[in-house]
Amino acid sequence: MSGARASWIGRLEGAWARSDEVFATLSPAAFSLRPIALRHPLLFYLGHLPAFAYNQIVRGALDEPPLDAALDTLFERGIDPESASDAVSLASWPSVAEVIAYRDRVRELVRERVSSVLAKRDDVLCDKGRVLSLVIEHERMHHETLQYLFAQCPEGAVARASAPSPDVVGAGRAARAVDIAPGPVVLGARFDELDFGWDNEFGAETRSVERFWLDDLPQRNQDWLDYMGVYSMGAQASLAPASWVSRGGQWLVRTVSGPVAMDEAAGWPVQVSGAQARAFCAARGGRLATEAELHHAARARSDSDALADPALVDWARARPDPVGSAPESASAFGVEELIGNGWEWTSTEFAPRPGFEAWARTYPGYSSDFFDGQHDVVFGGAWPTDRVFLRRSFRNWYRRSYPYAFTSFRVAYDERATR
Repeated sequence: MSGARASWIGRLEGAWARSDEVFATLSPAAFSLRPIALRHPLLFYLGHLPAFAYNQIVRGALDEPPLDAALDTLFERGIDPESASDAVSLASWPSVAEVIAYRDRVRELVRERVSSVLAKRDDVLCDKGRVLSLVIEHERMHHETLQYLFAQCPEGAVARASAPSPDVVGAGRAARAVDIAPGPVVLGARFDELDFGWDNEFGAETRSVERFWLDDLPQRNQDWLDYMGVYSMGAQASLAPASWVSRGGQWLVRTVSGPVAMDEAAGWPVQVSGAQARAFCAARGGRLATEAELHHAARARSDSDALADPALVDWARARPDPVGSAPESASAFGVEELIGNGWEWTSTEFAPRPGFEAWARTYPGYSSDFFDGQHDVVFGGAWPTDRVFLRRSFRNWYRRSYPYAFTSFRVAYDERATR
């Protein structure tokens, strides 16, 4: 086996091993659950990951016939509907055993085709193994997606967490606004700079950031509870995040391992939708920062576009830490946890960079399907975000009204705003 082929197979098998570990945390009955009405049942994702790999590598890049036309199509693509009524409802699904058998057949075929991919150097999809990276990163993205789906499951559906949960508890530290000096910031990358990048990462552009003030930490569950007011179990309950659950007149916070008491989770970054984050900022006399502003505020040094060290990513925990627990993550401006412990909403609509091109012919709608004015860029990363996504050019986004992902926020202020 050549060194290059062995390396790629090792990377594929590493992603598959993580997938198997994640699905192994589910009870057998949980695969039929649909914990978020806007998404497919959990069984879909067991089949989606291998179907995506086959459709991208074997059918797409190598132009071979279907493996199982029905399953290739059934599991081809997930959904991002505006409401639960728009979600696809399928009357019947194959059994878990059938899906696992399909998965194993796909994996074996993909292993066999790695050499064929690497031999097609005149094909942009295959050169530098790009389609292999596309499949590997897609699989690792879904590891995170599955964690917030699992967190919405009823108790008992998830037998155990996929990562350790050390007893890191406490109120955290309240945010304070710090001065962010103006300056230029480079967003994105040139295509020839990276061995692999998703289409929305290209091209490179320079933005000018004006002076502004930014909270040095994200908002906590306790901050949101204060925002809701003392009657939070009554009229203001509609403001409660989807990550909270009411029990016995008390709020609890959802985790992959089940709800925990608010006292334990009060210091964690609150998990809300972009619309909720915008409303909170307005109530504080501030706003959400733009994508460019957060990139600028996250500089490791004032003279470099390199980002500050991450705070909590790559499966180090099975839940967040109290904010302020990672002072080593501070940027050149003294802003902490911009990378890790929770994605952060920006006010920047997800849109193409100058010169955008959907370079992957097998996945032309990866980004362009969401250039619709309803999705916003989120910045940073969360505890289950794989380290591969910490490159400076990477972009993530969610529907502005979507409340389930590991998305928090901090408040930005214009220079003259009252703080």
